[in-house]
Amino acid sequence: MKRSLYLFFALIGVVATLSTPSRAEDSQEPIDLAYRRELFIDDYLVESMDSVELVLHRPERKNVEVEFDRRWEGGGEGYATVMKVDGKFYMYYRAWGIGDESPYPAIYCMLESADGIHWTRPNLGLCEFMGSKENNIFLEKVDGTELGIQDFSPFEDENPNCPPEERFKAVGSGYGTWDGKGPEGLFAWKSPDGIHWTLMKDGPVYTNGKFDTQNVAFWSVTEKKYVLYYRQFRNEVRVVERATSDDLINWTYEGEIQFPNGGGPTIREQFYTNQIQQYYRAPQLYIGLPTRYVDNGMTASTPLLPEWGIRQNKMKLYKGGERLGTATTDIILIASRDGTNFERADDVFVAPGLRTASNWFYGDNYTSWNFVETKSEDDDSPNELSIFVVESCSSNKPTRMRRFALRVDGFGSLHAKTKEGDVVTKALRFVGKELSLNYGTSSAGYIKVEVVDENGETIPGYSFDDCDLIYGDSLDRRVTWKGNADMSQLVGRSIKLKFKMYEADLYSLKWEE
Repeated sequence: MKRSLYLFFALIGVVATLSTPSRAEDSQEPIDLAYRRELFIDDYLVESMDSVELVLHRPERKNVEVEFDRRWEGGGEGYATVMKVDGKFYMYYRAWGIGDESPYPAIYCMLESADGIHWTRPNLGLCEFMGSKENNIFLEKVDGTELGIQDFSPFEDENPNCPPEERFKAVGSGYGTWDGKGPEGLFAWKSPDGIHWTLMKDGPVYTNGKFDTQNVAFWSVTEKKYVLYYRQFRNEVRVVERATSDDLINWTYEGEIQFPNGGGPTIREQFYTNQIQQYYRAPQLYIGLPTRYVDNGMTASTPLLPEWGIRQNKMKLYKGGERLGTATTDIILIASRDGTNFERADDVFVAPGLRTASNWFYGDNYTSWNFVETKSEDDDSPNELSIFVVESCSSNKPTRMRRFALRVDGFGSLHAKTKEGDVVTKALRFVGKELSLNYGTSSAGYIKVEVVDENGETIPGYSFDDCDLIYGDSLDRRVTWKGNADMSQLVGRSIKLKFKMYEADLYSLKWEE
């Protein structure tokens, strides 16, 4: 059995039942979890399953939260980054308009929010547009050049040696005019506050790529170095490559990210962006949401796509513009445990959908970089993950951002239906006192947990019979056996967990104090 995301499926169903693994790399050495949270985004912890399956969960479409209708915003918004800093949320996005009342080259603007859902434009007073600085533009060209900002991906630097005046960093490429110079490589910026930015070096810090897309870099808390994921072309296919650095200035090329079990970019399904990040609750996981670019050309289905008249006009107006009428874009999910070798879920993560008028153009369905945890707007529901997705990109209406929401840790789960299923983990070691589960059941559903030793023998006091029935829905349910949650006597021992599941989903687990 492969450790694979492509055994995921969508909310409508499941793809396969997993069996006992036979990988050569599987060993009897216990997986040392310590306090680490593990998600059931793959079968990394699973030794065997019976009547239980790994499933993929799609995010839920929510409201349009931003409409880019200001004169300086034009029609090319996208390549957004969302961050939460000191309790406040920020969205950085590209504004790229064409025409007398819109700037060109591209510029970068920002929004702010108290809750990560409802956004306002701060009046930054930094950059002039049509004689006024009353706008939210913070960056309009690469210092010392005539290049506008093609893409700009900021991050809060988690390098423990980062000085306060460089708390925020960013990478991005410059772009010229339609008939002028193109991308000149990736530049690096620094900022004390995320608003006022200066170059870290005159000229680009990295040139080995095709950067006219969103490229991202961040400090890897597990690898203890900066990692960069950027776009490259390989045999006319858009792919993702990776480089690493100790200082964000000097980079070591590491080549194309790999998909050992298949599912990487092809001539038909190309990766336009990557949006790779370390998941904040489990940073050993690198999760990406690439924009998948597909151009089927002119087929019988092409004129049946939404707003065919607009598509035809764009195909006539722009040189080489046929793809503006024929290409489409959506979002898939990829993940890795080493930052280099990735698995791809075998179903789309965000599809254009039946709400067709604004979501089927080339340029739609680009997702923001970073998941952010926000409060649910539904009653007293727990926090959820929010991402923001571009729509109406090329439809002659203002581009907008729609929020999508996903359960915390809820990318995938172990799922049992109406036949009781069994899961056995590989050998584990842990640090902590209580086992916390992120899970959900139906009203009739349940989960029970048993702890066994390295020989498969039930540890007294932790049997299925002792386990208090677990049902309901929670991001943090402590497992108890006859009212006792304390597992501290088992710290350092090699153990396995057994689960019995009925109409239930198990999303993640972690030992807590």
